[in-house]
Amino acid sequence: MSKNNIPSEEDFRRAEIADRERQKGLSEVRDHILNRFSKEGVYNFFILFSPEKNYFGAFVFYRWDKQITEAKESGLSSKIVSAVYEELEKAGRGTRSTIEVEFEFDSHENVERNYEGDYYMRLR
Repeated sequence: MSKNNIPSEEDFRRAEIADRERQKGLSEVRDHILNRFSKEGVYNFFILFSPEKNYFGAFVFYRWDKQITEAKESGLSSKIVSAVYEELEKAGRGTRSTIEVEFEFDSHENVERNYEGDYYMRLR
C-alpha cells in the first residue's frame, strides 16, 4: 500500500487473485449439490469459505421445516454431507481428513418466517 494508505493497482490485483483462490470451485460445488439433491428435497444450498477460521460452512435448505427431520431420519442428510466432501475434493479444496466443514440444515420456510425471505440475512 502507498504511504497515504490508498491501495495501488497492484494491491487491487493481489486482492482479486486472493479472492479468486478463496472462492475456487465453490460455485461448482454448489451447482453439483443442487443438481444432485434437488429432486430429493434440497431447495437451496450455499458453501462458504472462511479463511480466518480455515473452514467451510455448508448450508443446506429444504423447502419445509418438517423435511429437516425427515432427511435426518432417512439418511439423506448423511448422503449430502458425504457428497459435499466429495465435491470439495474434486474442486481441489482438500480431503475429508484435511478440511473442516460445518453443516447447517434449515428450511426455506424458516428463512421466509424469520428473515423475510432474505438468505443473506440468514447466513450472517
